Amino acid sequence: MTELATDLSRLIVQLFALWLIAVAALCLVRPRLALKGLGAMGSTPLIHFGEHALRALVGLALIGVSDATPWPQYFLWAGVFIVASSALIALAPRRWHHAYAMFWARRLPPWSLQVMAPFTAAVGGALMWVFS
Repeated sequence: MTELATDLSRLIVQLFALWLIAVAALCLVRPRLALKGLGAMGSTPLIHFGEHALRALVGLALIGVSDATPWPQYFLWAGVFIVASSALIALAPRRWHHAYAMFWARRLPPWSLQVMAPFTAAVGGALMWVFS
């Protein structure tokens, strides 16, 4: 892989890490709004395919930068899993995706997002550390 491609992959993963930290902050401070966002997943073709295109991009970036990490196999297989699961969900009927999102948005209590937020932020921070 070229240096430019590796640098671009690293930038994409760093942006994803910042996104994880921002989502963690949203879940901590405004959990009901985060649940509303979760419930919107798959609700329109743009949201459905946009979500999975971005997920696949992050997965490809993890694959692309995996050799530049101390744990290349972990990042490679995480990227492969993200790309494959994104493709499968994108190809499934959108109503299934939306129904699954609504299932969880209705059942997760707001406090559960606040409990999970520090772990999400820690993953984002760890990714920033590995790829800085």
